[in-house]
Amino acid sequence: MSIGDGVVPRPARDPAEALARFAALAARDGADILPEGRSRLYSTGARTPLAVVLLHGLTNVPEQWARFAGELHTGGHSVVVPRFPGHGAADRRAAALATVRANDFLNTASEAVDIAAGVGERVIVAGLSIGGAMAAWLAQRRTDVARCVSIVPLIGIARLNAAANAKLVRVLRTLPDFIVPWDPHGSAHETPPYAYPDFPTRALAECLRVGLDVLRTAKARPPSGTSVFLLNANEPACNNALAFDVAAGFGTARAGACDAIVMQGLPANHDVIDPTNPNARIDVVYPRIRALIEP
Repeated sequence: MSIGDGVVPRPARDPAEALARFAALAARDGADILPEGRSRLYSTGARTPLAVVLLHGLTNVPEQWARFAGELHTGGHSVVVPRFPGHGAADRRAAALATVRANDFLNTASEAVDIAAGVGERVIVAGLSIGGAMAAWLAQRRTDVARCVSIVPLIGIARLNAAANAKLVRVLRTLPDFIVPWDPHGSAHETPPYAYPDFPTRALAECLRVGLDVLRTAKARPPSGTSVFLLNANEPACNNALAFDVAAGFGTARAGACDAIVMQGLPANHDVIDPTNPNARIDVVYPRIRALIEP
């Protein structure tokens, strides 16, 4: 199956439909899902000028965005934070992710945009890591996404060029699935108490497929709206150079389609948004993100 097969936009026509669509999305959060892992909708039930979709990272959950989403909602915006499939299980072993494929992620992200379209006149999608790559993918394909904000997006693994990342995907999809700890030393002090401490290699490959598809199609398929890549100069995991390549490709296709902004002075830390991460520096990062969402 190709990336995006079956991902069809079906925007909600009004708040009532959006609320019903969210109820269907939230119904997937069964008894096995942690409270922090459940999808969130911050809405008054009326349509607001702006609705924001926030996409979490691999093995994390909607709680990663809860504080920021609450701030946006207090500011008068509607906010949708979906739980990606396979995430948020009370049994925090990442085996639940073993069967999740790229299109499963993308379908859920697109459903969140459908819901946002019903509660907001204008829709912006922001995401971290895999969520950042998926935000860019959606912006390429949905005319109702006015802007995407991709925060340290997983376009590829750091220190591997595009060809090496593509080869890694092929290898990981061919080999047996392995569970790999985020912290090989076992301390896991940066892993939130609601996130999985490890990840399946097959799930990583599926996420990389999305980022590499954005890179491959950047020049031919720029966003219909605007796109911003917010990068950490000291990013340890994702490939900033490939994110710059996407931004350049978008700009080549349409002048002004994308900006790339590098945050200086942050620690070598990937998760720059989760308040439970001791190195997140949300005092610096949150205002930067809000400025891009509320220009």
